This record gives sequence, structure tokens and C-alpha cells, in this order.
Amino acid sequence: MKNYKEIKQLAEEAKKKEKEEKKFCRLCQKPETRSECSYGEKAWDRFAVPVKSVKKEEVELDEGAAWTRKSGQNKSGGLNEKGRKSYERENPGSDLKAPSKKVGNPRRKSFCARMKGMKAKLTSKKTSRDPDSRINKSLRAWNC
Repeated sequence: MKNYKEIKQLAEEAKKKEKEEKKFCRLCQKPETRSECSYGEKAWDRFAVPVKSVKKEEVELDEGAAWTRKSGQNKSGGLNEKGRKSYERENPGSDLKAPSKKVGNPRRKSFCARMKGMKAKLTSKKTSRDPDSRINKSLRAWNC
């Protein structure tokens, strides 16, 4: 039979091992150990959960949504289908549609007026002249 000191030592080792175990911190939104948590050890103790119990979608938030990355952006300007779906998931109630090149479309007319104003006020001279800037690509995609 084990004596009290051996049992206490085993309990301390188990506690130390648990502290160094990686768990998903819901505050930091990433898997980490107790000592790595940027909110502190007390917050880690309170908000960390086993990585297995976290949904895959929550772990993907670490990378950012597709509409904010290259994978969700269209090379010729604007968002591709993956980017639009990603944005709609994050912002329920939104209804993003693909660019319209049809000249009589009021949606296109409104977009062009809005974006031309942004181009004039919010971009530098260098960006406004650059054919590869996101705003110029987007204006081309809408046939503005």
C-alpha cells in the first residue's frame, strides 16, 4: 500500500501534467497550454476546454473568414462564391450577390456611384492609379 507522501506526489505530477496539456481557450480562440494563455492562468482554468469538444468551425476562426483571405477573393476583384458564403455565415441576414455587368441594373448603378466616391476620397493617388488595386479590380468587375 502507498503511503501519504507517494499519493501526494502522484497527485502533484498529475496536476502538473494537466497544466501543460493543450486545451482550446475560448478567450484566445486557439489551442494552447495554461502558461501560453494571453489572458492568464486563471482565465485558462475557467474558459479552456478539451480540444476534442470544440467544433471544427471554432478552430477555423483562428485563420479568419474566407472573405478576408485570398481564398475568398476573386482575382478580378470582389468576392468569389466561397467569400460571399463565408460573409453571409458571419453576418446573418446579409444577401451578397455576384457583380452585375448589365448597364441598366440599378444595383450596378448604385454600386458604381458608391465605389467611385470611395476611390476619390479614401485612396491614395498611387492606389487610385494602380490597375491591380482591389478597388480598381472591383470597379472593372462591375463594368464601372
